[in-house]
Amino acid sequence: LKGVIVTLSDNGHLQCSYLGTDPSLFQAPQVDSREINYEEFDAEMKELQKIIKEATKTQDILPKSEKHRDLIVTAEVSPDLDAESQAIDSEVKAEAVPSVTVKIKIQSRVTAQKPNLAVCVQAPLAVTCDQFVFDDLEPDSSETVVLSVFLKGNCSPSELEGNCVVSYNTPTDLNPEGIPKVAQCNFRLPLRLICFPAQPSKAANHKLTIDTNKPPISFLTIFPDFVDSSEDDQANVLGFEFLTGSKTTLLASKTSQRYRIQSDQLEDLWLITEELTLRLREHFKKQNCKDFACTFSGSIPLQEYFELIDRHFELRLNAEKFQELLSERAVQFRAIERRLLTRFKDKTPAPLQHLDTLLEGTFREVIALADAAEENQANMFQAFTKLKSATHLVIMLISLWQKLSADQVAILEATFLPLAEDTQELGWEETVDAAISYLLRTCLSKSSKEQALTLSSQLCMPKDTSRLKKNITLFCDRLAKGGRLSLSTESTTQQAAVMPGGCTTIPESDLEERMAIPGSTATFPNHGQIAKQKSK
Repeated sequence: LKGVIVTLSDNGHLQCSYLGTDPSLFQAPQVDSREINYEEFDAEMKELQKIIKEATKTQDILPKSEKHRDLIVTAEVSPDLDAESQAIDSEVKAEAVPSVTVKIKIQSRVTAQKPNLAVCVQAPLAVTCDQFVFDDLEPDSSETVVLSVFLKGNCSPSELEGNCVVSYNTPTDLNPEGIPKVAQCNFRLPLRLICFPAQPSKAANHKLTIDTNKPPISFLTIFPDFVDSSEDDQANVLGFEFLTGSKTTLLASKTSQRYRIQSDQLEDLWLITEELTLRLREHFKKQNCKDFACTFSGSIPLQEYFELIDRHFELRLNAEKFQELLSERAVQFRAIERRLLTRFKDKTPAPLQHLDTLLEGTFREVIALADAAEENQANMFQAFTKLKSATHLVIMLISLWQKLSADQVAILEATFLPLAEDTQELGWEETVDAAISYLLRTCLSKSSKEQALTLSSQLCMPKDTSRLKKNITLFCDRLAKGGRLSLSTESTTQQAAVMPGGCTTIPESDLEERMAIPGSTATFPNHGQIAKQKSK
C-alpha cells in the first residue's frame, strides 16, 4: 500500500495506518411492496416463541449459578519484605525502597479459555508486572504467578489495597466461543512497605484521639513488626517515618481507653489510623471479644481538609492556564511556519525578516510551557493522592463519630471518593459537590421545599471551591442534627418529616454564617449533646 504510515510507540506497539476513509459499499435494498400475509407471520412468530422457550428451559446459554465457582483466584502476600528489593525506576528519594512478594494462584474446575490476569494497585504504588496471559486451562488445573509491589511515586499512597481480576471464557454446547466471565480477589499490603520505625516526636500540627471501650493494648502486641521487644519504652508510644520523609507518632494512654495519632501533615494520619483500628479489631476478634468498638468524639478537621481541597483546585486552574497558553503558542508557531514556507517556495529570494529567529523563540516557549505543564501535572497527582488520603480520614472520623452502618459508610465513600483518577474534563470538586447536593436535597433535606429543588444536569469545573466547602460543612451539620444517610425513597420522606422544617437553605444556621467569617472554626457536637440541648 502506498502512503502507509508506520509508527512505533514507547511501549513497543507497531502500527501501520493510512490516511483516508474506507468507501461505503452498502446499498439499501428495494422495498418489497407485496401484501403482508398475517397468517404466515403468526405461524412464524409461534415457531420462534417455541424455540425461545426451549432454549430458556435448558439454561445453557446463560451462566449457571452454582455453589462452587468455576474459577477461583487467591492472592497471598508474603509476611516479610523481599530480602533483595525488586523496585524498578522508583522516584522515591529514600536510601532503600522495599518491595513485597505477592503470590497469585488461579484454580479452574472447568475448561477456561483465554484466561487473562490483571493486577491493580493504587498509584503511587506499582507492580513489577501487571498483566499475565495464560494458555487455556483444563478442568482441575491451576496456574501460579509471583510478582512484587513497591512504592514508585514520591508520595504516600492513599490506600494499601490491591486487586486481582481474571477474565476468561467457558464454552457451552450452544455457545462454543465461550461465555465471558470474571473472577477477582483483593489483598492488603503491609504497612512496612511504605514506612519504617522511627523516633517518636512530641510536637505535631495535627492530632486525633480515637476512643475505645477496652483497656489500651501494648504496641508490643499489636505492632510487633515495628517494635523492638527489648525496648519497654515503645509499649505506649511508637514512631513511624514514611519513605517520603514525613513522620507520624502513635500514643496509647496509660490511664484511659484512648489512642492518639499525631503528625505535621493531615493526610499522613490516615494510614496509621486505619492500621491501628484494623489491628485492634483483629486482636479482639482473636480473643472472641465481639463488643469492641472505636469512637471519635473530637471535631472533624474541616479547615485543614479545605486547605488540601484548595491546593488541588489551584493546580487544576494552573493546568487550564497552561493548556490555553500552549494552544496560543502552537497557533503562533504554525503561523510562522506557513510564512517561512511561503518565503522558501518563492522563486525570487527574499529576506526572512527574522522569521527564523521568531520561530526558534516560539519553539523554546512551547517546550518551556510543556515542561511546566508536565511538572504541574505531577504536582496535581500528588495533591490528589493527599486529598484522597485526607478524604479517607474524614470518612472514617464521620463514621466513628456518627456510628454509621456499613451501608451508610458505603454511601459516604461513593459521595466523597467517586473518582479513581482526576482529569480536567471531570474533576473531584464538581463530582463531589453534585453528590453532596443530591444528599442534601433527599435523605438530609429539612423540608419538602428542598426536595423539590432541581439539580444541575451538567458537571463542569467550578470557578472556586466556596460552594463545595459550604456544602461539606452543611452536610456535617445535618448529620450532627440527626440526619441519616439513605438512598431509598421511603426513608427520605420519613427523614423529611422528622427533621425540623420551614428553614431556608441560605443561610441555614448560625454555623453556616460563622463559616463565612474568616478565621472562625466550627465543631460538630455528638448526638448526646444534642439530646441534652433539646431536653433543656
